[in-house]
Amino acid sequence: MIAVRALCRVRAIGHDDSLVDAISACKGASEPDRDIDARIALAVFPALRSLTVIAPGVWLQDDGNHVRALLYTATCRAAAMLVPSGYWIEAGPQGTTVVGELGQWTAHHPVEAIALCMAALDARRAELSYAH
Repeated sequence: MIAVRALCRVRAIGHDDSLVDAISACKGASEPDRDIDARIALAVFPALRSLTVIAPGVWLQDDGNHVRALLYTATCRAAAMLVPSGYWIEAGPQGTTVVGELGQWTAHHPVEAIALCMAALDARRAELSYAH
């Protein structure tokens, strides 16, 4: 039982590293970017790593179908999909904030969708830390 718990923790740490990488990429972005959309998708959906990359943010499934990352950094509608279930979004002069039972995360970025990505991914990190 202990080995299983340790294995889950290792997976969580790797997943957390992907979230940190995606947040860092968002912070460094000056505009929407498909490569960052792909990083975000990989952080949120790690199973995508087993698929073949066709183009930034596009993967090939074994059955020939394509999986595409949403335009997270370009549209607030797509970025909002990153907000954990039960959490909500607030926009104000302080920035874009994601609020939920574990706290609130505010991000600032000239591109509103990117700010929302950062706040939502920070909230996901908190959820992941709390779960383990």
